[in-house]
Amino acid sequence: MDLSKESLLNLNWSDLSWFQHFNTELSEETALAYFCQIGNPFYDRSSLNEQIYTRNLPVEAMLNATGIEYALIHRQDPVLYIIRKHFREGPNELRPLQEYYILAPGHIYQAPDAASVISHRLLTAVHHFGKAFDEASQRAAYHPSSGYYWKTNNSSDELIKKDSSKDKALTNTQRIRFDTIFHNYHERFRPRIPAGTTTQTAIPPSTTNNETTAIAGGDTNLPRKEERTPSDSQSTTSERPMIEVKKQKTQK
Repeated sequence: MDLSKESLLNLNWSDLSWFQHFNTELSEETALAYFCQIGNPFYDRSSLNEQIYTRNLPVEAMLNATGIEYALIHRQDPVLYIIRKHFREGPNELRPLQEYYILAPGHIYQAPDAASVISHRLLTAVHHFGKAFDEASQRAAYHPSSGYYWKTNNSSDELIKKDSSKDKALTNTQRIRFDTIFHNYHERFRPRIPAGTTTQTAIPPSTTNNETTAIAGGDTNLPRKEERTPSDSQSTTSERPMIEVKKQKTQK
């Protein structure tokens, strides 16, 4: 059976009828024989163990042979037995290839390597992080009057009703933001007065209401005040004492 490495990691094989056929249980003596069955997808039929079983050779014959070999390396009666697959290159030269777990009552699993464990845990962490970010993005909400807030299952409808009110006062944060933005735009788009131009003088406060309304309306045909010459001003000032003298004579 040709199976890929990924499929073997997700595979579980067992043949509990084997124990009933031989009237035995899973133990240290039967663990390796139970693993080395033809129907086991984890078992390589070209191994040295298969040659010994088919040719009925002693176990010592594998010491000087070269090839794939299966051996029991650890046991924890009666629940766990570990079988190692290694390549024998001589009597004392063994190169480990893979390990397998046998769990009671007879389920066999392939032990993953370090790269598979790390990659699986990284993929699991990334999956949960992405799920958490998706959940957080759905819970986050924003309203111009109240800013950002988190929606919950119990208070989401109430927050939406409260935030929908138009007469709600602005918060301190929103006032600061508005003042900052308004100041920046005011500095950027301030009207520039070209150099050399004369500015208009302000209207004196002694002007009448008619003059101010006419100026606001753009009417330039206003009645002008009569201009007085220096001679006219002297004549008026000289006439005042004479009038006062006449008044004093009449009173006498």
